This record gives sequence, C-alpha cells and structure tokens, in this order.
Amino acid sequence: MKRKLKEYKLSDGSVTDTDEVQKRTGLSRTGVYFRLNQTRDIDKVFLPSGDRKVNPYGKRYVWKSKPVTVIAGIPLNPEYLDGIAKGNEVYDRDGNVLNYKERSGLVRYREKMRQEWRDSSKVIKNKGIIWKKTYDDEEDV
Repeated sequence: MKRKLKEYKLSDGSVTDTDEVQKRTGLSRTGVYFRLNQTRDIDKVFLPSGDRKVNPYGKRYVWKSKPVTVIAGIPLNPEYLDGIAKGNEVYDRDGNVLNYKERSGLVRYREKMRQEWRDSSKVIKNKGIIWKKTYDDEEDV
C-alpha cells in the first residue's frame, strides 16, 4: 500500500507532493522538504539540484544597498553605517546582525564601489596599480 504524501499548494495554485518534486529536481527527500519549507514559488521549487537561484546566499551573494532616507538634507540611515562592528557582532544600519555571507557580500560591494570611484576620478594617478602596504613601503630612518 502506498503511503499518503503531504500535498503542497504552489504559487500558481497547482498542488504537488514531495515525490513529484524529488523526481523533477533530483533532490533527496530531506532536500525536497527543506526547499518546500523555504519557498512555494513554482519557478524555484522545480529548479534542478544545486541551482543557486533557490538560495540567494553563497559565493555569488550580491549586497543590495537600501536607499538612504534624507530629511531636511540630513541622512538618517547613511550607507556607511552598514558593517559596524560592536564586540563580536557586525550590524547593518538598521541594527540587524549580519551573517558571514552578508558581510562578505558587503565587502565585495564596497571594493566594487571603491574601484568604480577610482576609475572615474581624474585626480588619482596610477589607477591600474593596486597599492598594498608591505614592509618595504616603510621609510628608512
């Protein structure tokens, strides 16, 4: 006798169960349960196993900066407040703790913004050279 599986209603109104998702994606039963608990979007539920579009975090996580609220010319939540460290925790501008992947995405975002600024600036010389401090840079006394 075949066991009765729990049915899940997806974003387009269709109904599926874990066996169908498992056959179409190649995920394990545990992976199917995790994916169905994570999202009910039909476009994401049936993505093949290993597709990073289901989970936005990972190596390709891109930091998305929120717009700054300005009142009477004063920024209330400026972008430079993202990544403030207090003790062992790192916070965004709203006071939420950032996990490792979000912190890594923020670092990559800031490096990209800095490089764009360097490339567009007319005062910076040797734009192609990336300066890194080494012991050879110290002045001889």
